[in-house]
Amino acid sequence: MSWMKVGSCILARNFFPKRFSLVYQGISTYPASIDIDLSLKHRTLLVSHEPFQCLLPTQNLFQFQVRNYAKSKDKKGKDKQTKVHISDEEMSEVVNVTQMRNQFAAILEHLKEEYIKNLTLRTSAGGIETLPVELEGDKYPLYEVAQVSRKSPQMLIINASAFPQATVGIMQALRTSGMNLNPQQEGTTIYVPLPKITREHREGLAKSAKMLCNKCKDQLRDAQNNFIRKAKNKDGQISDDVLHKVQLKIQEISNDHMQEAEKMMMSKHKELLSTN
Repeated sequence: MSWMKVGSCILARNFFPKRFSLVYQGISTYPASIDIDLSLKHRTLLVSHEPFQCLLPTQNLFQFQVRNYAKSKDKKGKDKQTKVHISDEEMSEVVNVTQMRNQFAAILEHLKEEYIKNLTLRTSAGGIETLPVELEGDKYPLYEVAQVSRKSPQMLIINASAFPQATVGIMQALRTSGMNLNPQQEGTTIYVPLPKITREHREGLAKSAKMLCNKCKDQLRDAQNNFIRKAKNKDGQISDDVLHKVQLKIQEISNDHMQEAEKMMMSKHKELLSTN
């Protein structure tokens, strides 16, 4: 068997943006990164574009072909989390599953109540009466520390003379209620003009809906992190595989509730911004 000098290159591994199958005749140079397939023996040399010395048997029949590899396309949802398969019974060896699920559900239910009471196009006296007011380190519903009455269809009056020290807390509760209220204080009397249903009012309520949703998701993350810390405290008592699955499952359950919060927010947005 005779040999011929084909060209010059430097051997390299794991380098294949393009693939060349070399099967014949005196090719002396290569224009790009290639690999050389020694046909019948199926041996591959990966080479770079730099000069090299290479000998090939001339009696074998070779061809020279080029095949470009298609780049993988980015697929939406490629990082989508897969479901974690672990039963509540298995999880209960690590964390209190009932308590965890109830806590997540309660956070989501609180968001639902906030949307119903505080984010309606027609601001009601009932919604204002139940606002939490801070007084001397505790929180009370507004109706327990002040009297709410309606002066006109567009004006509420809050009389805080029974607990004048609660006036500051009442003003704060009204301004942060998400109802787009602008209360005015005169001594222990607070006047609350009820906003008209304008485009700006609708957008303000929609913005409040988003803020409440973000607050809900923050609370879910806090609860999630709390239960994950409890799970990590079981390190050494539970197998690593089970412990890992429990942490992933806690995150999965939290994410499911966050998605529900997003759906509620989008539904509320649609309700508030619809002019039909």
